[in-house]
Amino acid sequence: MDRIYEIGGIQKFSTSDGPGIRTSIFVKGCPLRCRWCHNPELTDSRNQIIYSANRCIGCGACAEKCPRHVIVRDGGKIVIDRERCNLCKLCVDYCYSKALRMSAEPMTIEEVMRVILQDKEFYDKSGGGVTLSGGEILSCPEFAVRISMECKRHEIPYVIDTSGYGDYETLFTLADDAQMILYDMKSIDNDIHMEYTGKSNALILDNLIRLAAIPDIRSKIQMRMPLVSGVNDTDEIIMKTAVFYKQYGLSEVTLIPYHDLGNAKRRGLGEREYRFVPPDHERIEWIKTIFEQHGMKAYVTGENI
Repeated sequence: MDRIYEIGGIQKFSTSDGPGIRTSIFVKGCPLRCRWCHNPELTDSRNQIIYSANRCIGCGACAEKCPRHVIVRDGGKIVIDRERCNLCKLCVDYCYSKALRMSAEPMTIEEVMRVILQDKEFYDKSGGGVTLSGGEILSCPEFAVRISMECKRHEIPYVIDTSGYGDYETLFTLADDAQMILYDMKSIDNDIHMEYTGKSNALILDNLIRLAAIPDIRSKIQMRMPLVSGVNDTDEIIMKTAVFYKQYGLSEVTLIPYHDLGNAKRRGLGEREYRFVPPDHERIEWIKTIFEQHGMKAYVTGENI
């Protein structure tokens, strides 16, 4: 029997994760814990229950069906004792209003490819393909490599979206045949990186330097950088980042101002929320100019979200 993987989502007709019309595959699991993460439901490699309070009608069916009695009603809503929950999923099955759902769907490679192949005609006509994302795609190396091989077999281009935190050999294998590499840089300052993601950036920078040393791969790298006011948008960090990119011949960067869409998902997971703000428009334009002055094409996406 083929191995089953936890797939956090499949987004068809995506146009923001690479060229053309794409199907984006989101795997579960990420070693980083970015406080501004907009997909916190994908960081844990395990499946999870997501609760949407605005959908809940307070009927109590989930609490009645829970064999462990880990769900209680509280003022017309529910509270889940996630420490005792064993993810039997009965609460999800009996939730009439669909206020409860799982964060992932167990799927085989064959099942994922079946979805991907449904839109091959659109990839062919638009220059699109598949984007492998997460979570962190390097946290699920077997899945990533197998899907990339299946895409190649069916002549479907693929893009990888990665933080670079993972095994270099897997990263190289994926990058070598990728249509494009979307490489996230959270902060070039290691202390900031440690504080806000929980991990050092040493492996990320080392893997990026190794990829950038290969001309055919370097030309496919598009850096991505979240911008969080007062955290990773200081003059020192921006200048140091621009110099680093220029030093290693990186030519494109997409700037992504912070938005708080992830906090609604954190509430649904019963997790702590973090509050940040994006840089203002003038600051974003200054940052964009700095990268352009260092010879890069700089883009801004998601502003005013």
